[in-house]
Amino acid sequence: MRISWPTAQLEKRHALLDAVRLTKDDIETHFKESEEQGHLAQATADALLTAGLLGLKLPSELGGAEADPVTQMIVIAELAYIDTSAAWCTMVSATNVGSAGAFLPDKGIEQVFKKGKHPMIAGVGMPFGEARKIDEESFEITGKWPYGSGIKTSSWVTAGAKVNQDLNPIEIRAILRKDEVRIIENWDVSGLRGSGSNDFVVENVKIPNYMTWAGDDSPKRGGNLYNIQRPAFVVFGHTGIALGTARRALKEITKFSQDKARRWPGQSTISSNAIFQSDIAQLDLKLRAMNALASQEFEEVWQYAQQGKKLSKKDQAKIRAVGSWVTKESLDIVTKSFQYAGGTALNRNNSLQQCFRDMYAAAQHFMVSGTHFESYGNEYLKS
Repeated sequence: MRISWPTAQLEKRHALLDAVRLTKDDIETHFKESEEQGHLAQATADALLTAGLLGLKLPSELGGAEADPVTQMIVIAELAYIDTSAAWCTMVSATNVGSAGAFLPDKGIEQVFKKGKHPMIAGVGMPFGEARKIDEESFEITGKWPYGSGIKTSSWVTAGAKVNQDLNPIEIRAILRKDEVRIIENWDVSGLRGSGSNDFVVENVKIPNYMTWAGDDSPKRGGNLYNIQRPAFVVFGHTGIALGTARRALKEITKFSQDKARRWPGQSTISSNAIFQSDIAQLDLKLRAMNALASQEFEEVWQYAQQGKKLSKKDQAKIRAVGSWVTKESLDIVTKSFQYAGGTALNRNNSLQQCFRDMYAAAQHFMVSGTHFESYGNEYLKS
């Protein structure tokens, strides 16, 4: 059944957050299954799909939410508060679903979005593959892509590739059925284990033009959201991942501190320690500051996009730096929370252990690399 989202921004946000709450029991029930098998449990993936959360960035005319940047951040943060891996797969799939829905030619839409429903789509946008033009109507694509998050529970896979043309080399994005892709069993990790971010390979697969789009294409569907081009278009989700995971860690250490002493039985609880009280206050204020800054900057981006404008190079760099800063500071919150829990947090099943390993894994992504501070600083100094 096609989901109908409210059109008003705040009403849509509340509806999406209600959808997150509907998935909570399934995510928590199948969390251990996802961790043990190294990819998202099918029941969790089905719950996210049924709730419509994978349509977070999909054009509304295809049944998507086409949500504004702040709403995207908030929704992903709420999911990360429950389980960072489930939030990560939602973020990745929502980006791929939204991009395919906005940019695919009509014939491609008929293939992928059958009967008005959107599928779960994994993929990697970086052009690690090579596409060779066979004729005027098709390409042959070959390549290997890393980090195909959510690929095992997806129906379709997108892959970036370079088209080597003598005079005008271009980059394209191709979308393939999962059975046209070979998954490499190499996701043996601790952090974001449930995301199932396996590498994948495509070998000499023929792709019709209508199952591809170019990186500089204008969107064929959707509104002003798609004026926000990459990289900013994907930063909102990464910011939500960091905020939600940090909030979960802060909640867990707060609860733990009120029940436990760090040294000998009978001593006062951690929460009665003045140094801990000072630290927890500062961590809470840091989390609030991150939320406030990201919300303000992302709302400004949204207002700018609604005027039909595209972000400048400086603004793109600033949004990317915001994502990197929020991730960096969230690492601090998670690390200090983990340290205050002492040896208890070493247990694999401890929630702070989960936050610790997932947050450090999420921070390794190039989209939130510390190098983006340099890029923004460089653009800032030019103005």
